[in-house]
Amino acid sequence: MSTPKIPNRLAELIPALEQTTTEISGLLESVADDQDWRPKDEHWSFRHIAAHLEACQTECVLVRVRQIAAGAKPTFEFYDNDGWDFSDRELRHSLVDWRESRARLFEFVRALSPERLSRTGSHRSFGEITVLDYIAVDLDHDREHLADLKEMLESRARQNETLERPSR
Repeated sequence: MSTPKIPNRLAELIPALEQTTTEISGLLESVADDQDWRPKDEHWSFRHIAAHLEACQTECVLVRVRQIAAGAKPTFEFYDNDGWDFSDRELRHSLVDWRESRARLFEFVRALSPERLSRTGSHRSFGEITVLDYIAVDLDHDREHLADLKEMLESRARQNETLERPSR
């Protein structure tokens, strides 16, 4: 019987996403006054990362989870907002919108019955996917950005140290 496993998995995934939301928000808030900094020209800025997270959550994850739970048996392509112009999005506004969208997702998913949690859709990259599978994909996405943000902050700190070092 797979039904008893669903609440346990839900009980693990949502707190993990709450944790990554807090961590990512804290890191991005700490650099909000330097939101356009990037380690290299081809790398995203802090502003772009915040806007990307908000767009993914609002336009992709929340919508797709609702479609799966509704029993629509949807088929999904890979979601991509690379190349979008997020220059008009303030980092802090993106974070607020991202956290609000996340809260709606958590509320929606927690209210689903085990039967609705086990409904499936089909994803080009991930194959057959349930609501909780999609939440796990979202968690992996967070973890990738969290690791990237930590690297960016280290690079920024090294760059600032070099700039502050007195010349001889």
